[in-house]
Amino acid sequence: MRLGSAELRELLASIAEGAAERELHDVSPFEQVKAVAAAGLGALALPVDEGGQGASVRELLGFVIDLAEADPIVAHVLRTHFSQTLGFVRGGHTRWLDEVRAGKVFGNAISETGAVAAGNHDFTTTLTEAGDGWRLDGVKYYSTGTLYSDWISVAARVEGDRVATVLVPVSRAGVTVVDDWDGMGQSRTGTGTTRFDGVAVAPEEFLTVRPRHEPRAASDVPFLQLYLQALVAGILRSVATDAAALVRSRTRTFDHAPAPRPVDDPILQETVGRLAATAWIAEASVLAAADAVQAAEDAVRAGEPTDEVGRAASVAASAVKVHLDRVAADAATTLFDVGGASASSRAKNLDRHWRNIRTLTLHNPASYRASALGRLAISGEELPRNGYF
Repeated sequence: MRLGSAELRELLASIAEGAAERELHDVSPFEQVKAVAAAGLGALALPVDEGGQGASVRELLGFVIDLAEADPIVAHVLRTHFSQTLGFVRGGHTRWLDEVRAGKVFGNAISETGAVAAGNHDFTTTLTEAGDGWRLDGVKYYSTGTLYSDWISVAARVEGDRVATVLVPVSRAGVTVVDDWDGMGQSRTGTGTTRFDGVAVAPEEFLTVRPRHEPRAASDVPFLQLYLQALVAGILRSVATDAAALVRSRTRTFDHAPAPRPVDDPILQETVGRLAATAWIAEASVLAAADAVQAAEDAVRAGEPTDEVGRAASVAASAVKVHLDRVAADAATTLFDVGGASASSRAKNLDRHWRNIRTLTLHNPASYRASALGRLAISGEELPRNGYF
């Protein structure tokens, strides 16, 4: 299914239909995720000669914005998949490119909880040699998308203070995916617990092995972080659309309102206009930052991942987050200013936009990112280099 095609527009419309109801009643979008994969959209970023559409980072995140407008849960589920696919292309991993072409979905099991600071990869999950292969043991949390996936990307410690990334099928003995994520927003993303109890791992299922403190590819983390802002941009489109629809649906207003009909009220018109402008700017900023991530991706693929391109990608993704975190949450609240008390009806489910946006903003603090950008601007101090920057 091609980007920009009528068929894709129809698919997105079918995903959007019932999305609010699914969210209201806590229904997981298994069918919708399968539909995206079956349409070959999981292979968007593969080069044309590899069976994909050769989508750039800008084009890929443009699609993510469209998908998030239709259903931000479905779009979030695929975050690891699209990131992993870029990694397969970057590393020339033919076996895994075959799986992407076959419509398989990739999830993740990276994060852990505990006293260790997030981002330093001091994992308790381990890989130990066992006969002709390896044994995987540990518990992971925030495994977004894994509930819907065919393969799980797992990070674990190996001997010599190194970190390995391996890919194991969800169905393998010893793998347990627990649907225990209870967040107030993005609630059906499968962001739960994943356990590995003596899971067999074959040597050919290793993707990378690297020193624990070795930085990841210059484009990798900025893409993952900017992806979250693409989700926010898609939700903001829905905020603006729902605000306009809410005004159109109102049949009465207050006695002291500046116009007898809500649709003619200049205050409500201005509010909806500001929300539309916020959504437009959000999308534009994500797509502009995508070009910086693309430059870093190109440099990595060319074997020239300079500090400059990596820094530029991180700055771009961070700047978008620092700005959007605040204005997006404000916009989702402002939506209610164009409605009466009935706008708070649970049946309307308009609060889902704020809950989803606020949950997405919590992935890492905007305050820390703003502070890091400030130090870079004032004294030239380098940005942090971990899985959250």
